[in-house]
Amino acid sequence: MYRLTMLKKFNEVVLLLTVSDTFTWGPFIIIANLSSIYLASKLGANTISFVGIGTGIYFVTRALFQMPIGHITDKIDNDKDEIILLVLGIILMGIPFLFYPLITKAFQYYVLQFIFGLGVSFNLPNWRKLFALNLDKGKEGFQYGFYETVLSISTAIFSALVGYIANLGDQYFDMSMRGVGIVMILSAIWVVLIIKVKKRKSNGYEVPTVAVDKVAK
Repeated sequence: MYRLTMLKKFNEVVLLLTVSDTFTWGPFIIIANLSSIYLASKLGANTISFVGIGTGIYFVTRALFQMPIGHITDKIDNDKDEIILLVLGIILMGIPFLFYPLITKAFQYYVLQFIFGLGVSFNLPNWRKLFALNLDKGKEGFQYGFYETVLSISTAIFSALVGYIANLGDQYFDMSMRGVGIVMILSAIWVVLIIKVKKRKSNGYEVPTVAVDKVAK
């Protein structure tokens, strides 16, 4: 009973954002480590060079779009814009992995890296803003620790699972890529559920304080 009571009292928005990131970044981390091996069979001898350029495209895209997106969402009072853009970002992050098995030329990989970078630009500022705004005062350390613990465990599980499946052969490697893309896209559902949380501080809800009446003696 005690554990159920504690679970009910847990910050719903923090929990939903944590679960969403678990299925967004958890599977991506292992795929990022395996991408060079995966692309070698598709792009040939210059794969390392192509991956380096693609990584540069990804980070330049992040650098160009994150600040303008954050500036736009800061000008809107409620958090619907952050939620919508976060959902869009997650979907854009997942889409490239659905097309990875179809890559035959370097420019295709570059386009997918641009799309992924754009998705991350929509994801990071809005996820971080929603998470920070909804933290419970006095519990920030615990809630950040909870997030990092869940993400670390999920990444370990995804790494072992995806690595094992990808090692079975090229066909299974393709399946792993598409599977990661689908899992990432579906993780947007958890963000959509935030809208159903009525008492969220990012939407203007203020935690009521208990007034103490002083009795004059």
